[in-house]
Amino acid sequence: MTKIIFFDIDGTLVKLGTTQMSEKTKYALQKCKENGIKIFIATGRPYMWVPKFDIEFDGIVSFNGQYCIDTNGLIYKNNIDPEDVLQCKRNCDDMNIPLAIATKDKMCANYSQETLDYYFTFASQVLEIDENYEETLKEPVFQMMAAIDSKDDEKLIEGCRSIQITRWWDHACDIIPVNGGKEIGIQQVLDHYGLKKEEAMAFGDGGNDATMISYVGTGIAMGNSKQEVKEIADYITSTVEEDGVYDALKHFQLI
Repeated sequence: MTKIIFFDIDGTLVKLGTTQMSEKTKYALQKCKENGIKIFIATGRPYMWVPKFDIEFDGIVSFNGQYCIDTNGLIYKNNIDPEDVLQCKRNCDDMNIPLAIATKDKMCANYSQETLDYYFTFASQVLEIDENYEETLKEPVFQMMAAIDSKDDEKLIEGCRSIQITRWWDHACDIIPVNGGKEIGIQQVLDHYGLKKEEAMAFGDGGNDATMISYVGTGIAMGNSKQEVKEIADYITSTVEEDGVYDALKHFQLI
């Protein structure tokens, strides 16, 4: 029996580049709550960039699993090794690209780049260029972002001990701890509530959703998902434009 559901945002709850859910999606989420099912956001977005939706979620798994909260406060946090942050910054300097970093309260980069700037428009955000970037580097960093294609992934993390790359867009990536990922944050939430992963469902569409979709009891791929996500899903619903969240929850008789 499904007792908790985790939802990606971009390409799942809302169309890319927007922050508004459809009326059918909002209805479906509200019915889940009325039926006693907890609803959580599970996103690669920084905690402070999660949209304020009309529906009240029970909690948020942010930074691709590195910072998890519910309505009572912090459940789990897992920042990147500071030495890896500095090494990744040196690698970016060698590659002549900026590095965006995310602390609990701030997302910023050392300078602007067209592709990296465009990456942030998917979340309807403008990347801040931080005059105090070197000082911000000293704070706990939960996620980093760089605008590179996958062929340069090894260069980006060369010499780093405990970070990995996850991506949902071909031309930029998120960098998180090697012991991180949405599925890690989800397990922390499940432990917090005394739930089993078989009692959890997850919806997603991007490459960074694959691990959580394969991890939970029921993994749902949106119709607009990447092929590798569809291949590991338990069920493929319709697209975000076609109210795929509503359709899947109806299919599984949760609403």
